[in-house]
Amino acid sequence: MGLRDWFKRSASAVAPAAAPVTKPTPWVSPPSAPALTGPPPRAEVGRPGRGGWVPPGSAVAVGSLTLPGGMLYVGRHLPAANGFGQDPALIDPRLPADFRRPDWAAETVGYWPAYCDITPGARAAYLTWLAGGRREPNVPISWPFLFFYGLERRVLVDTAHGEDSHELPAIAAEVRRLLEIYGESASFRGYATRFLQLLDFSATSTGDLTPPPRTGDRWEVPMTLRTGLGELAVTGTPVSADWALAWAYYHPEIYSRTPATRCAPEFDTLFRTRYAAQHGAGLTVRATKKVLQFDYRSASAGIGRAEVSTTLPDVLTQAVPSKKLAALVEECTTSLDAYSRYLGRNPDGRGTLAAAALLPPELTDSAGGEDLARLSSFVDAALDGQASAVIDAGELLAFWPLATPGKVAKAEAIALAQLLGVRGIGLEPDVRHGGPVPDPSGAVVLFRAEAGQPASPSSEYQAAALLMHLASAVTAADGHVSDAETSHLMAHLETALGFDAAERARLHAHLRWLLATPVKLTGLTKRLAALDQGQRENIGDFLTTVAATDGFVTPEEITMLTKVFKLLGLDPASVYSRVHAATTGGIRTAAVAPVTVRAAAPGAHAYAIPPAPSPGSDLGAARGGGAAAGVQLDAATVAAKLAETSAVAALLGSIFTDDDAPKPTPPPATGPCFAGLDAAHSTLLTVLAGRDSWARAELEVECAALGLLPDGAVDTLNEAAYERVGDPFVDGEDPITVDPGVAQEMQA
Repeated sequence: MGLRDWFKRSASAVAPAAAPVTKPTPWVSPPSAPALTGPPPRAEVGRPGRGGWVPPGSAVAVGSLTLPGGMLYVGRHLPAANGFGQDPALIDPRLPADFRRPDWAAETVGYWPAYCDITPGARAAYLTWLAGGRREPNVPISWPFLFFYGLERRVLVDTAHGEDSHELPAIAAEVRRLLEIYGESASFRGYATRFLQLLDFSATSTGDLTPPPRTGDRWEVPMTLRTGLGELAVTGTPVSADWALAWAYYHPEIYSRTPATRCAPEFDTLFRTRYAAQHGAGLTVRATKKVLQFDYRSASAGIGRAEVSTTLPDVLTQAVPSKKLAALVEECTTSLDAYSRYLGRNPDGRGTLAAAALLPPELTDSAGGEDLARLSSFVDAALDGQASAVIDAGELLAFWPLATPGKVAKAEAIALAQLLGVRGIGLEPDVRHGGPVPDPSGAVVLFRAEAGQPASPSSEYQAAALLMHLASAVTAADGHVSDAETSHLMAHLETALGFDAAERARLHAHLRWLLATPVKLTGLTKRLAALDQGQRENIGDFLTTVAATDGFVTPEEITMLTKVFKLLGLDPASVYSRVHAATTGGIRTAAVAPVTVRAAAPGAHAYAIPPAPSPGSDLGAARGGGAAAGVQLDAATVAAKLAETSAVAALLGSIFTDDDAPKPTPPPATGPCFAGLDAAHSTLLTVLAGRDSWARAELEVECAALGLLPDGAVDTLNEAAYERVGDPFVDGEDPITVDPGVAQEMQA
């Protein structure tokens, strides 16, 4: 489709917007040396064609000068398109040019320059610039504008009225070249960019469905994008991932946050991957009644306003696809947040294991290089087809570049666990689930993680893990660590707390790690002493309920409970009465001591003697006779006890907390918000700004009280600081230093 088919100039010319004339550093050049930046391109000097137009690549003589490159109007008469006088771009060789007193700085040039109206000195300076190949950067913007007027006329007037449009690519290339030299002028950049969009509009109408490059000013929507999307809508062709990327990039209502620009290659790959997963071959856009229109106001005073219209629908901001694109952009950006913050702190970190650990699963395989391949081979060999394996922690950590040799920082432990998790491998201990950082001289457990591993532990899992820890400490207290006792307790914990497959797999691995690691008993009695009697009773009742969940308490479990009660300072003899209370109401309990049977007294509460167990009964199954069946539990009692798991986890958590850990004294996460932060991060900002330095442990306490992860919180504060001030708010690992100047500006 040619320009004649889609261009329609308005009947009444409208005065163009002003093309301001700036006054840069004066350009001084003798008329005897017009080529200012090297010799102009050599070309045969010819004569202007129809209407005075000099085609691209041709040269024309004006006086004693040769003007190379063509794309000029040279002649005696060329009426302006709006009917008012001579066209401003026409170079009339008859008009005088004063090369003795050239106006290099365009001081005599008015607001809308026209060659026929400027002074002889200004003509001399303009012709000298043309003779130099239109390449000298330090000239008044009047000269590029005056030349640009001719390009506008060729496209908007001549080509639209039947002239061959094969010159349009050359004209577009020349405008882009001028933009590279004179684009610092906001006025020229605006007109030239809009003109290129007009040319792109024509080019796309030919059916060339190639998405526009995602470069330059994203707020100027390329017409190639609008027309391309319109043609896809008309033909019902799905929008490919490349077109969708360009659509999202230029969409006026979709804002790309820092990760989309800082991690552009990763963002593009992730977007394409998830776009295909969510939309298959691509979104199908419906054609709307609203058609594409393009209003163009020329820089030249001789043309005015033009209107371009097509029959293609305008679907750029169509609601449904726009919403889906915005959601996908936000999803991909959020997935790259941590990775982006890492690159912000470590600009050369791309391709390292630490960086790969922060990438979403779709990108991990191609991000770690040979280091990731070696780590994967080691893990596969260690598991060797097993569900889990105990290995030397030092061997695993040898693959990770520790900042401090022999010491694992918490952030490093998190990153390693994340990287393994992306590859379907779990790690115990895992600091994200309440465990300590791995000890390079100790052991760790690798296990094949079930799908759906939670990012953080549930309160039930925390309670179970802490009870396992306490049980391990108890069994180790007398020098006899019993795997059977601990495993039996874990089986009851699984039953009582209703874990899914993912948490069961982790709990089993956690148990293997506990059994392979010397349990820390130092200070345990001292920590337990801090618990009041009610808290001790609560823990004892909870553990008893867990043991009795399956309706049968074995002698081994009684032994374990007795040890725990001793450690808690509870009466060991009360184990029997608590077990009895937990198993009444139809639940049968194995006798662990001689039981006296006597006739019931009138009015006394009595318990019927249970029938002898058969090999297939519940009691027989508990004693090894087969699978249990038909056990009737008091659901209300069990549910009530399970509701206490969060409280129990908190109580037991205090037992295993370091003595030196500082006590949190944070303010509530309310109050004013600063620098675009939410209430919690704003509160943390206020707290940290109160001192110039914080120990890592102190930071962790403050973050925990606000429900924030330390590393993520620090990254969020620094991102906000970079956006607001241009410098980080905090720096360092331990201690962490605060920039008071940045803090003050962020709170302003």
